[in-house]
Amino acid sequence: MPQSCAAWGCTNRRTIENRSRGITFHRFPKNKELRRQWEVALRREGFSTSESSVLCNEHFKPEDFDRTGPIERIRDGAKPSIFSFPPHLQRPVATRKAEAFEES
Repeated sequence: MPQSCAAWGCTNRRTIENRSRGITFHRFPKNKELRRQWEVALRREGFSTSESSVLCNEHFKPEDFDRTGPIERIRDGAKPSIFSFPPHLQRPVATRKAEAFEES
């Protein structure tokens, strides 16, 4: 059975065609804390990973990868951050306002 990306709305599947297009698939980390951070980043209510759960490389920034060897690997501590969430799953972007300081 072909593996599919676990990200919400992503239709990438592990196929020869996608591999030739440069799409790679990556298992969730074994470290429980980091695995939980990946699960939270997906914003899928009630979702928990299984041994076969994977994310495709389209949900990571280029700097999240180690490409020094023949296999593309996720760097230690990297988290998925690129998603196309529907409006009801999007979170407002927090903006920081600079306070004006008066000098005495």
